Amino acid sequence: MRVREGNLTQQYFCDYLTMFAGDAEAKEAGHEEIVLSNLFLHRMSVDGGFHARVLSSILGHESDRSLLLDLFKEVSGEAYTPLPLAEWLKSAYDSAVKNADVKRKTALAALLRSQISGTNMAAEIVSASGSPYPESWWQLKSRRLTVEEIENPDIYFGVGRRPFWHSFPLDEYAAVLGGAETLPPEIIYDIIICVAGDWFSTLTREEKIIWLNMPRTTPDEWAKFAAPLLTLDTPGPVLSTANWLYASGNHDAALDLYANITLAFPQTPVEKPAFELMGAILSEFGDVDYAFEAYKSAFLLARNEGPYQTAVGLKNLCEVGEDLGEDMRDYYIRIASIAEELPSADRVRLYFDLASSARKKYNYLDEYAYLERIIGEEGAEEPLFSRTMSRISEMNESLDVDGKPDDSLLRAKDVREQAEMLTARGDAAYFGFDPVCAMFWYNRSDSISGINSSGKKYRAAVAAGLYAEAKEYASTSAEKAVVMVMGGDPPHLVARELNPAVTNAWKTGGDIQSVISPVLMMLPHEDRVLVCDILTDRSTRDDEKSLVCSGIAACYMSLGMPDEARQMFRLALRANPSNTVRARVHSELGWLEYETGNYDASSEAYLSALKMNERFPAAWAGFARSCICQSKYPEAQAALENAVRQHPVNTAYQEMREAVQAVIAHPVDETADRLFALSGNTGLAAAAAIYSEISSSGFKKEAWDVTSVADVLRYRE
Repeated sequence: MRVREGNLTQQYFCDYLTMFAGDAEAKEAGHEEIVLSNLFLHRMSVDGGFHARVLSSILGHESDRSLLLDLFKEVSGEAYTPLPLAEWLKSAYDSAVKNADVKRKTALAALLRSQISGTNMAAEIVSASGSPYPESWWQLKSRRLTVEEIENPDIYFGVGRRPFWHSFPLDEYAAVLGGAETLPPEIIYDIIICVAGDWFSTLTREEKIIWLNMPRTTPDEWAKFAAPLLTLDTPGPVLSTANWLYASGNHDAALDLYANITLAFPQTPVEKPAFELMGAILSEFGDVDYAFEAYKSAFLLARNEGPYQTAVGLKNLCEVGEDLGEDMRDYYIRIASIAEELPSADRVRLYFDLASSARKKYNYLDEYAYLERIIGEEGAEEPLFSRTMSRISEMNESLDVDGKPDDSLLRAKDVREQAEMLTARGDAAYFGFDPVCAMFWYNRSDSISGINSSGKKYRAAVAAGLYAEAKEYASTSAEKAVVMVMGGDPPHLVARELNPAVTNAWKTGGDIQSVISPVLMMLPHEDRVLVCDILTDRSTRDDEKSLVCSGIAACYMSLGMPDEARQMFRLALRANPSNTVRARVHSELGWLEYETGNYDASSEAYLSALKMNERFPAAWAGFARSCICQSKYPEAQAALENAVRQHPVNTAYQEMREAVQAVIAHPVDETADRLFALSGNTGLAAAAAIYSEISSSGFKKEAWDVTSVADVLRYRE
């Protein structure tokens, strides 16, 4: 491990991929290994509970623990200034070129192309090297493996804001054990992920799948993981873990841990914030009496920390006291008297805290008054002053006829923004493998906005395996069919429930695939086939049956099942559809054959589509791609001329045509020319790298920065 270079996880993963690159004899097994490792590293980067579970396991085994702590010591003893990831990858690729290390160069190309695309393509690129099958064929294998072996695969495949934490639970604890607690969080994270990846690679296939399918971490597990942290001399690790739990929505576990912090670390700087956050959680739970007691304990400690902290403690008591229906005027009078004695900077901070508290209660007159006081203070710190001016400007846009803040307008806006923020937290929790927390955030959002986000709650309930909740939130026939699968209903009943949704989708021009896929993903293979047979058993032999079969074929492709998809496309053609639909199905069949590497069959299917409808630019472009993969560049150029003529605003077609023309005029390298002609950001960059490498001037790292055909042309000789 080259510590000075940093990016330890990328170094490890590069070394790991290098073992499989070019190994033609073990492609299938190697591909599975990489896919499972990808899933593991992804979940380690977004799921704090999973991350803590793995780290706890590593620390519980002597050899793994020694490896981790030794690496911490090595890194803390080095001048650790890692290059930015992109620069490290390009530098490492440059070294592999100079050393003529073909396998490592393949691995680094996979990492670079993955970074450019924003999608992990490592398994497909490495597996395709030295293989008769293209990357797209291996991608289908990846999807099938994930669907067949992993619960809730849509969390991996879905599109959404995924949380990426650098300060995970237990990370700081591990750093303390390794004597490296002063390292930045992102470097601590890098070290742990590196060792975790190595640990995961030692497991058997069955063990890996068991780990990847582990459910969310329970409050009891969190208590077990946190127990060693409470015995440390320093409270930092346990407080950071509790803060993570609170931020992620694991409020039960956070509340327990904050309570234990107050017992384990009395009369330390962490005791007061622990009580304050207990108060915040209890307030959110609606347990106002206990929240008041927690804030009261924090206030008693705050009195020893100076007048500003005393005033903040009183402010917290006022918030909860008002929820209890208490008259808190005496408290506010005391806060005002403390404010007069504070230095200007602290007084501004206190006024801002009070303004924020008033806004939380939708008391906009008081909020405005506190903000005006901040403006009247001399020497207010710039960040707070700017935020104050911004908020006042915002409020001035919502004044009533008397020139006062309009409560209804401001409240409506705040409610909307709070609901959107809570929904975003729910999405983050869902894609962070914590659908239970996602439901908590969605419910909080609904309670504020008054809108029922049943669709999101249904999805989270299904992912969490909560049958009763999923049944409650399911509103469409398609959703009810999924709930029936969860309940173990027979496939023919599931198909009967799903049928109206499928019929409605084709009638309204909706997406049939999105209706069927969630059901198929949850079914075993034999039930999947049975449901699809029932859905396609329609009395009509026209566009309806054809479109349903085509939609099911697309579902099969999304599940990594091209053979079943091919059968469905052929069944769609036998349904005697109109020429328009027939052309579309032929084109989709051409796409399937292209993805599986059957380029002759792909070309035939696209040509069949064009016989039905010659004004079909997507089919011309698809035919061109198939020709490129067969090195039939003149035919590809002719096809692209038609695509550009019929769809002149599509710049992708124009770029492909320009690249194909360049290859026809001057062939350079078979692999690079194919990547270049197919275009796409990752293909262009990979082509430029190969052109640069074989050029007379030698490899230039900047080749990986190209973004257009014109950029690549500079590297072709």
